Amino acid sequence: MIELAQHIEVLLLENDCVIVPGLGGFVAHYTPAMRVAEENVFLPPTRIIGFNPQLKMNDGLLVQSYMAVYDTDFSDATRIVEKEVAHIFTALHEEGKVDLPNIGELRYSIHGIYDFVPYDHKITTPYLYGLDSFEMQELAELKKPYMEKTIRYSVPVVPEDKKRRFEIKFNRSYLSNAVAMIAVVALFFFLSTPIENTEVVEGNYAQLLPNELFEMIEKESLAINPIVVSRKADTPKASAQKNTGQKAKKKYLKTEDMLYSGCNGTGLSFYIKYADESTDEEPVVIAKGVDENGNDFEQRIFINKINPSCATVVEMRALEGHHKVKKQGGLTSLPLSSGELGLNDRANFISMFEQCIGDMKKLGRYDLSLLWMKSMDTYLSLTKNKHGQQEKFGLQ
Repeated sequence: MIELAQHIEVLLLENDCVIVPGLGGFVAHYTPAMRVAEENVFLPPTRIIGFNPQLKMNDGLLVQSYMAVYDTDFSDATRIVEKEVAHIFTALHEEGKVDLPNIGELRYSIHGIYDFVPYDHKITTPYLYGLDSFEMQELAELKKPYMEKTIRYSVPVVPEDKKRRFEIKFNRSYLSNAVAMIAVVALFFFLSTPIENTEVVEGNYAQLLPNELFEMIEKESLAINPIVVSRKADTPKASAQKNTGQKAKKKYLKTEDMLYSGCNGTGLSFYIKYADESTDEEPVVIAKGVDENGNDFEQRIFINKINPSCATVVEMRALEGHHKVKKQGGLTSLPLSSGELGLNDRANFISMFEQCIGDMKKLGRYDLSLLWMKSMDTYLSLTKNKHGQQEKFGLQ
């Protein structure tokens, strides 16, 4: 039952209805954002899970999920689902309820009526992740406390200072006498005979320190020659290292004829297009761009020869773009650790998927682990030939 709940949880992330043949259908209802006027609270959009026991017809959605996980055909997957449903009915008749982790609790009454209680905040929709309710008061409500506390008081009027005028009276006779005396003094200095000392005697000038003291200091002191360290030789090296570490990264804008355009954490940037000789039976693509060292490159990739257990990130991007593999969260369908691979680094992407799935389970994020499991199943299914047999990629 836990495995069945995990399949339902993953399918509900991308579908609004998942039918369990013979049991009923789990339906996701979208509720838009709303405002509770009485409490001034804004509620985020959510998806509420319900259960309809009338939907029992097998639409193949759940069976296909089991087919991808168990790598089996439709009839075998149908029998596995029927066994799971039989276990659920047994538990309902014995205990009256069944716990579906991260989905809800299904109850069965003695009157033959089903009652489903969904778990809150268990189904995570990627584009609604992180949204939460918040409170916002109206402007009229915010102004009320300030209006009630306002105290009216009168401001005393400060009289303006009047401009004061002062009058100073002078006796004209005193003023004329003062001007005359100033003119006499200026004329005296102008007509006086200059005095010049033409003979300079050193003994007549004062000295702050005697010359003998300076001579003693010169004899007793140590002469220290400063050492000048020149750093000009290191400057070109440092600038060269700086220029090497700051290589310009090229970015390519995706056009309609491109299968992929992007870059990763190593500085690898490229785009992928179909080659002129590409056909439906033998698809061929051209990858052009700049590697992690800043060097231009061009590769011709044959889609049918790509091995996910030993491939480069460029080859996997070509496989992703050709088959239009759905990207998790709209960003990528490859493991996050692929962002550390260079142009010629080959890796086992199946093992990388398994490592990512194990890490998500350790963190308790079973919803994300199922998403990566679905991506891994997609690439495994692409390695099969027309007869349903796996190609010889070491994946048997």
